[in-house]
Amino acid sequence: MPLHIKRLVFTFVGLLVFFIILQQILKPHSFGVQGHFREDAIKENTQRALQYAGKANCTKCHDSIHAEKKEGYHSTLNCEVCHGPGLKHAQYAQMFEGKELPDSLTLIKPNERKDCAICHQRNAARIKILFDTIDNTMIHQIDAMEHNLISKKTKKERRCIDCHNPHQP
Repeated sequence: MPLHIKRLVFTFVGLLVFFIILQQILKPHSFGVQGHFREDAIKENTQRALQYAGKANCTKCHDSIHAEKKEGYHSTLNCEVCHGPGLKHAQYAQMFEGKELPDSLTLIKPNERKDCAICHQRNAARIKILFDTIDNTMIHQIDAMEHNLISKKTKKERRCIDCHNPHQP
């Protein structure tokens, strides 16, 4: 066997042994015990503090908004998709009924163009192509930096909620 082939085989075997040793060092001990994931990840996730309350908890106090929302395009979205985690809000907001909520219990009220653009900015990956037509109905897409960007009257940047009700767009 030529010398350059022997060197190539030796290098390949050396890299293979190095990779196997490195894998044994870096691989978590619980990986592969119950499938192709870390078994300890389940335990770690159950020890995390809960943050989300769920749509049912929001509906208890905000039933009028829920009724309005269930008729619109956003009916399948949970409130916390836009407003952020609301478990503490759901648990303690009733204690402040009639008073202003502290900042720790106040949820996000998204009212900037960038908030709507998270889902609605035109994105080629979201376009569903059906044979020879393009269907944008999965998520209505716009170019957020062009669609009614500047108000003709005030010459200022418009917010999406100036024209659209986010609960029933």
